[in-house]
Amino acid sequence: MSNEVVQFENKYLAVMAGIAAAEKQIKQLTEQQKNLKAELEAAMDQHEIKSIDNEFLKITRVAASSSKSIDLKKLQEKEPALYGELLEDYPKVTNKKAYVMFKVK
Repeated sequence: MSNEVVQFENKYLAVMAGIAAAEKQIKQLTEQQKNLKAELEAAMDQHEIKSIDNEFLKITRVAASSSKSIDLKKLQEKEPALYGELLEDYPKVTNKKAYVMFKVK
């Protein structure tokens, strides 16, 4: 490891530890939130309640649905010429901004 990286790591070790601790808290809170939402959803289903709007939350039960789309991977495998034509005629460019990825161990 280069000396510059070691110096950087030593200088910002507390920040990295803070990020790791925050990520762990977020994971715990997300799990707690998921469980609370599931409990409310089950209770709403049991009591046949479609929506609630109170001082804390506005909850609306949305019924299950399905949608249809084109599987582009299969189209490319089975119809490569058609896929190429469509891609040429209807290109879609998605730009993604640069970012730093954090993984808590």
